[in-house]
Amino acid sequence: MGRLEGKVAAITGGASGIGEATARRFAAEGAAVALADIDAERGRTVAREIEGAGGRALFVETHAGREADAVRFVRAARERWGRLDALVNNAGMRLYQTVVDASEESWDAILAVNVKGYAFCAKAAIPLMRETGGGSIVNVASIRSVVAGGNMVQYDTTKAAVAGLTRAMALDHAADGIRVNAVCPGPIFTRFHERRAEAAGRTHEDFRAEFGRGTMLGRAGTPAEVAACILFLASDDASYVTGASLYVDGGHTAR
Repeated sequence: MGRLEGKVAAITGGASGIGEATARRFAAEGAAVALADIDAERGRTVAREIEGAGGRALFVETHAGREADAVRFVRAARERWGRLDALVNNAGMRLYQTVVDASEESWDAILAVNVKGYAFCAKAAIPLMRETGGGSIVNVASIRSVVAGGNMVQYDTTKAAVAGLTRAMALDHAADGIRVNAVCPGPIFTRFHERRAEAAGRTHEDFRAEFGRGTMLGRAGTPAEVAACILFLASDDASYVTGASLYVDGGHTAR
């Protein structure tokens, strides 16, 4: 029996990267998974592939930074399967700017997705989790919540906010039986980085090697490795863990 047998999970940013890997891992562990993403074509493909492998999946085209979309997505999971046990807030955006370069519009855009979107999905999910005695929320933050990256002031700020949001929600909803934790990935090589490598005229292998060079393990991680840690936090194996940030970074922040 899987570690999430009979559970229902909602995962934002589920069409690619860490979100996709998490959806596939959760489904393999017995969960029904609802996926949200703005990439409808890719999201539907992932959901079909999960179902083709014997899992249960639903895709809802969603802009996580809009409260109405977040509510519609989370409720769709409960309407399809009758409950909601886990929420993985993963949808996000990156901008490469200094505080001098950043515009008001770009601040609004990244705060909407990376912070408000997490809060909106949690706001919709918590009442549904209360109905069945509790649940688990896992927020995907970043090592950028504690260490700075160059020309990433907006991204770093939002990920620090996610860490704070995690602690605050954990305290507010512990009495509801709802655990709230964060994972903080370090260098994780995804399709996003494949595109960056291609844009720079470099091979995936060369870019990946350089990307992970600063870690203790000397390599970049994979989305599947982060998904395994999200699974732990979402499952009953982490029943005494809440308000925590788990660093999945090859030792990068411990150097």
